[in-house]
Amino acid sequence: MTATDAPDAYLTAALADHGDPLTGDQYVERVLLARQAAWADQHRAVGEAKGLKLSRIITPLLPDFVLEADIAHVQLPQATPKHRPRPRRYRPASYWQDRVNKVGAQMETLAEPIITDRAAAGGAALGPRRTRRVQQQEDTRLARYTQLQRQHGHAQQMLRAAQAREACHTQG
Repeated sequence: MTATDAPDAYLTAALADHGDPLTGDQYVERVLLARQAAWADQHRAVGEAKGLKLSRIITPLLPDFVLEADIAHVQLPQATPKHRPRPRRYRPASYWQDRVNKVGAQMETLAEPIITDRAAAGGAALGPRRTRRVQQQEDTRLARYTQLQRQHGHAQQMLRAAQAREACHTQG
């Protein structure tokens, strides 16, 4: 920090107002910001004395105004314990194999048509109401099938990863 007239005047004034020790917020508001403002005023006055018209003064950051003598009078906040992430728990390959088989069985049942007669399924022999109902059921089954297809792909991917992970653990 550059020397000012009385660098500890701001600290003593803050201690007189708030007592010893100061909290971190009080220290920043009462001491550091006051020192920063005084530094800016001093440099603005120097610039005006030289005949310069300064529209803006870039002041140093607040940590530059911290003095060693201040540390004894400031109560720093307690350090919070660091978050320790829990280790991942991986599911075994047997779980994912069961999941692949289960989703595959559900997909097989949905892949079978409701009506095996292709002409009737197209609406030729069912009538308009029944045709609409059957086609709506097929659309619902198709939507469910695509959802299961995504789940099946995910389960297969997880199965491959679990098998690779277990292969590494058994070899090592």
